[in-house]
Amino acid sequence: METEKKKFEPRKLPSVLRSEELIDKAFRRASKVSGRGRKEKAINKLSTLSNVFSDHFNRIISSHPSYQNLPPFYREIIDTIVGIGKLRKSLGALSWANSAIQKIINKGMREVKGGKDPEIVLRSVYGRISSIVNQISHELDFLIEAKQRMREIPTLSDDPVVVVAGYPNVGKSSLVAAISTVKPEIASYPFTTKKIFVGKGKIGDKIFQLIDTPGLLDRSIYKRNVIEKKAISCLRYLANCIVFIIDPTETCGYSIENQTSLLNEIKREFKVPTISVYSKSDLHKLRDRPAFSVMTGEGIEEIKSLIEECLEVQNQMTQTNQPSPPPKKSRYEM
Repeated sequence: METEKKKFEPRKLPSVLRSEELIDKAFRRASKVSGRGRKEKAINKLSTLSNVFSDHFNRIISSHPSYQNLPPFYREIIDTIVGIGKLRKSLGALSWANSAIQKIINKGMREVKGGKDPEIVLRSVYGRISSIVNQISHELDFLIEAKQRMREIPTLSDDPVVVVAGYPNVGKSSLVAAISTVKPEIASYPFTTKKIFVGKGKIGDKIFQLIDTPGLLDRSIYKRNVIEKKAISCLRYLANCIVFIIDPTETCGYSIENQTSLLNEIKREFKVPTISVYSKSDLHKLRDRPAFSVMTGEGIEEIKSLIEECLEVQNQMTQTNQPSPPPKKSRYEM
C-alpha cells in the first residue's frame, strides 16, 4: 500500500474553479496587462491567458494519481464514492481543453505578430476560449464534487489494522474509544454509523489502528448500498484482524441469530483471523465468548490481549504465505 498511498492525500487535492470562475479569473488577469504598443499588449494578454489556464489545468491533473496503481483499498473506495472511470474522463477533458486553448492562443500570437488587428484577434481568442471552457463545465463541476467526496477517505498509516464490525448499536464505537490511546478521528470521516472512523491502540510497543465500520446489513454483497460497500472495502483490503461484536441483549434491535448470520457471512468473505465477542456484559451473564462492558471496564484488557495474539497470527500467516488455521483455534474464527 505503500509508496503510492503516501503520495496520494485526497484532502490535499487543489481547488477546482467552475467554468465561469475560471474564465473570469483568466480574463481579469489579462485585462491588467500592459505593453508599449497595441501589438505587444495583445501578445502579453495572450501570454497571461496561456499561463492562467495551463497552470490551473496542469495543477489539477498532476495532483491526481494513477488510480489503477493505488492500493486496493483506496482504489475500491474511490471507485465506490466517485467512480474512477468518471475521474479519468473528467481529467481527460481538462487535458483536451488545455491543449485546445494553447493552440488557439498560439495561433492568435502568430496572427498578431503577422500584422492582424490585435483587437480583432483578442475578441476571437476570447470567444473561442470561452466556448471551450464552457464545454467542460460539467467535468469541472464533477471534479469539485469528487474532491469534496474524497475528503471523506481516511488517511491511514502502515500500522496493522483491526476492523471492528457488527450491526449498528452493538457497541463498536464504544469499544474503539475504550481501546484507543488517542481520541478516535470521527468528525473528519463522514461515516459514524454511516461513515468510517479511526482510532489508535497500543499494546506494549506495538501500535495498531482500530477502524469502526458502517453497520453491515445481512444481505448479499451485490445488494449493498454505497455506505456498506465502504465497509466491505475496509474489511477486504485493510483488515489484519476482525473483531466482530455481538449484542446478546438484542437491545441493538437485531436478534442473536441475525448477528451470528452476519458473522458467518463475514468469515466466508474475508480470510483473516476473526474474534467474536459479546458487548454489554454488565447486562447479561453469557460467557461462551469473550465479553466486555465499556460501562464497567470488564473484558477490555482481555480483548486487547486477543487483538495482540490475532495480529501476531496474521503476521505469521503473511510472512509464510500460508493460510493455515491460527493457533488457539477456540479463540479465533477463520
